[in-house]
Parts: sequence; structure tokens; C-alpha cells
Amino acid sequence: MGHIPVKFTAAATGSAEALDVFGAPLSVLSDGAVLPIVVGEQHVPPGYGVPIHIHENDDELFYVLEGELIVSGPAGETIAGTNACVTLPRRLPHGFRNASAAPARVLVVLAPGVQALEMFRCFDRAGRAAPLAPKDIVAIAAQYGVTFA
Repeated sequence: MGHIPVKFTAAATGSAEALDVFGAPLSVLSDGAVLPIVVGEQHVPPGYGVPIHIHENDDELFYVLEGELIVSGPAGETIAGTNACVTLPRRLPHGFRNASAAPARVLVVLAPGVQALEMFRCFDRAGRAAPLAPKDIVAIAAQYGVTFA
């Protein structure tokens, strides 16, 4: 019987890589290095939103741990509350926002997700240097296969 390599990682929110994605903190729980999947926990403050956009290379899934999000797509809008799971295949236009008065906490899963994670890291670095104008956000996103509708 052959040798089976064993490699695993474990991360908790408090010890994970922490990114600031325009005021919505993202804890990176899995960075895609062991499995081709990126997992993060994102805190979405009231009033925060991401306009409709398209991931060319990544499938995305949101699992709402607490609170609620309004998710927009080609069929309109839906409210995703606690324990809702939203699946967003690559190339599907979608956006989301927290229209409630309470923060939401969301598990974000991207497959393979490595490009999206690098985009979030770039947003974090650039945002720490200076506030980003919308044109700068669009330009950075385009480098990672994300376009805004």
C-alpha cells in the first residue's frame, strides 16, 4: 500500500488572516492552498453592499450565520436570513447588501477562489494606503476576473 500524504490546516476566526474589504472584515479560514476552495467569515455591517458583479472564474456560496442579506440577481432580489444558503455559480450576475439595522455574519465559500482571495487582499492593501475611488475598485477587480454590471 502506498504512502498517503497528509496535509491539513485549521484556522479559527481569531487566528485567521484578517482582511478589511471596504469596512466588512473578512477572516480567511481556508486560503485554497490545501484544497481548491477559499472559505472566509465576513462581518457585514448595516448599510454595506456590493453592487451587481460577475466572477468569471469562481463559484460562490454564502451561508448566513447571523442576520440577513438582500441578494440581487437576474431573477430579482431575495432576502437571505439566518441559516440561508445562497449559491452563485460563476458568471451569474449578483450583488448583496445588508439593509437591516443589525450586522450580518456570513460564511463565504469560493471555488476555486484563489483569484478572489488575491483581489480581497489587494483591496485590503490599497484601502489601507488611501480610500479607493470606484474606478480604482473596478480596475483592481478586473485584474482578478471580476466585472461590474
